[in-house]
Amino acid sequence: MSVSLSALPDLVDPLDTLLSYHLRRTTTAATAALANMLQPLELNVSEATLLLFLGANQGCTQSDIGRALRAQPANLVPLINKLALLGALDKQPRKGRAIALSLSDEGQQLHAKVQQAFARHEEAIGRSIPPERRDEILALLRQVCRDACHS
Repeated sequence: MSVSLSALPDLVDPLDTLLSYHLRRTTTAATAALANMLQPLELNVSEATLLLFLGANQGCTQSDIGRALRAQPANLVPLINKLALLGALDKQPRKGRAIALSLSDEGQQLHAKVQQAFARHEEAIGRSIPPERRDEILALLRQVCRDACHS
């Protein structure tokens, strides 16, 4: 038995006015879209994010990454191992037990492809944002993140 949509009562969405609800929905949709763009590279969003971070911060350590990205070591280890298995990383000993991580030649090539995927993704998800409002929106999102981290 099918029910006509016009027979349904008008529903009230009590979540529609909640910032956190829209942030979660937006994050879910944007992450799924990015995952689809990264699929041909056989990287997930976390691996690609780490690759971009390492490209911008050659020679950083796992501890540096953890602090900057607010990531737990247990979450970083499999990501670093995957990039190492792909031949994308060079590891160099530093003082103590620290290991400096940099992109290898293969990693640089993969980094360029990941940058292109992120650029296409940014263009797709930001197409409705007027260019003159982009910096304002980014500043607001950064502030929401800081507020959430300190609540």
